[in-house]
This record gives sequence, C-alpha cells and structure tokens, in this order.
Amino acid sequence: MKFSTFPISGEIYLTGYFVALILSLGLTLILIKTIRGFNFLTFLLNRLPISAGNSVSPFGGVSVILSFLITLWLLLFLGMVDARNVHLFTVLTLGVGLMFLLGIYDDITHCPPRVKLFVQIVIACILYFSGFQIERIGNLIDLGPFSILLTILWIVGITNAINLIDGMDGLAPGIIFFSCLTLAFVYLERNIIEASFLAVVLAGSTLGFFFFNLPPAKIILGDTGSLPLGLLVSLITLLPLNQGHTDEIYYLIPVITLLIPIMDTTFAFFRRILKGINPFTGDANHFHHRLEKLGLSPGKTISILFAIGFYFDLTAMVPVYRIHLIPNFIPTYFVFIVVNVAILIFILQRIEKKQNHD
Repeated sequence: MKFSTFPISGEIYLTGYFVALILSLGLTLILIKTIRGFNFLTFLLNRLPISAGNSVSPFGGVSVILSFLITLWLLLFLGMVDARNVHLFTVLTLGVGLMFLLGIYDDITHCPPRVKLFVQIVIACILYFSGFQIERIGNLIDLGPFSILLTILWIVGITNAINLIDGMDGLAPGIIFFSCLTLAFVYLERNIIEASFLAVVLAGSTLGFFFFNLPPAKIILGDTGSLPLGLLVSLITLLPLNQGHTDEIYYLIPVITLLIPIMDTTFAFFRRILKGINPFTGDANHFHHRLEKLGLSPGKTISILFAIGFYFDLTAMVPVYRIHLIPNFIPTYFVFIVVNVAILIFILQRIEKKQNHD
C-alpha cells in the first residue's frame, strides 16, 4: 500500500516545528512538576522498578510522543495539512502507540528481552503490511521474499539502537534531533514532502524535551520514550522508499545519520556473543560508558559523540548536491566510513590502554 504525497507549504513546516517544540516544552515541564510533587501518581511511580535509585523523573517519553502526535493531528484537523494524509497519520499513530505501550510495560515490569523482541517484531510486521517496506535497493536488486526480513531488521534494529544509547543524559534525544535535521535537509532538497515534514515535527518534539534532559537531567526518556522514538526514526527513513524514491542515497543517508547508534548496537551484539552471553542483556561497555570511564564528564562525553555524528552527517551531504557522483560514490564512501570508524576505535583503545597502564 502506497502513501500518496501532497504539498505542504514552508509556513506549515515552521508551524509544525514550533507547535511541537512548545507542546514538548510545556508537557515536559508539567510532567516534571507533577511527578516531583506529592500526589497519588508520585506514590505509585516511586514503587516502580524504574524509579529505584533514580533521582530524576522517568517516563519523559510521554511528553515527546504526545507532542509529536498531537501536532500531526491538530494540523490535520485544522486543515493545514491535506486531509488525505489521514491514512499515513493513522498508521504512524498505531505503530507508535503500540511501541509506546510496550515501553510503558517494560519500564514498569522490566519485560524479559525475548518477550520485548517478539512484540517488536509483531509491531514491525503490522507496519510492513501497512506499507512501510524495503522492496528493492536501487534499480538493480529486487529483494522479493527477503523484503519483509530486511524491513523487520531495519525497524527493530533502529528501535533498539536508539533504546541502547539512551544510557546517558541528553545522548539519545540529541542523536535523534541531529538525525532529524539531516534527514529533513536531504528530503526537502529532493522534494520528499511527508518524510521531511515528519522529521521537522519530530525534531521540534525532541528538542523541547532535550533542554530538560541535558546533564544533569531533570527527567529521562525511559523505554516509554526511547522505543517509540526509535520506531519513528525508522519509519521516517522508510517512507521515501514507499513513495518510490529508491536511489542509493535514500539508503545511505539514514545509515550515516544513525551511524553512532548502529555501530554501538552492532558492536554490543557481537561483543556479547563472543563472551558467550545473551546478546540482548545489558552491559556497561557502550561508547558513552567507555568515554565516561576515561574520566570525561557526561557533558563532554555527549559533546564528543555529537561532534562525531555531525562530522559523518556533513560528509554524507556530498551526494545531495552532486547526484552524478552516486554510482561511484557509494563504494568509495563505504571504504571511507570503515577507515574512519577503524581510526576512531583505534584512538579510543589506545587512550584506554594508556590509562590502564598509568
């Protein structure tokens, strides 16, 4: 099922961004004050597993997700967005809503990893049959029956990648915000309307929360926020493929903008397998943990990771204005990325060894 595209003016883009930003700011502030007060909600939250040992308010994802969804439907009902987008918004709301409920359940009960993965796969299947599909890569590779497998891998992989990097104040919202800006820039340049609009609105929703999540955080996302946000990012990157934009750049840019969480998740997965432990169990060897162990403050740690992510975002902009470079650019750029990642890992390991010797 294809999602049709309809024009959206620049004023509506700005309106969507600022409405989402203001809603996110307001809802986050209300949530912080409500949870910090003395009421029945506080009484219940303080007895949940996620609240144990936390000095900040959990469930911050509520404000981000609500501000995003409210903005979409408000603009639709006001006639500022074409009413025919109702199908797209309904599918998005269904998928995000289901992942949101899974996040709440996980925060409350510490859902077993296998159960959480199973539910995520079910949600991904629902979204696949609703139209979010990777059917081909470029004009050469038709995935055929492997389409559903690769789509599920992308949706579940990105969802969990964002979830896994949400281990330090400000990191996950910051990564999402910069990724959305990059995606919006690319999609606007190529006149991909719906995906760019969703990226802009999500950037506003995330930024409003980000101000309160900077170290030391006043509120945290929890799985309530990181899971549906990861899902949203994955769906925004799949939407252009649904609408017929299958050039290599639409596979390249999402990977590069999400390179840090993708790398972190990939390394974590294989690291745990090599150690003979469940790859879905947590550990304290993610990039942000390793930088923190070097004595860097949380603020410096996320600044370094943001700078690395921004660097890769800038390099990926080359084919945006030089589309004729793409056929030869992709393999060369792949080598460039591998070399850069290898250098960064080498520098990190050298610094860690030097600190251990000292």
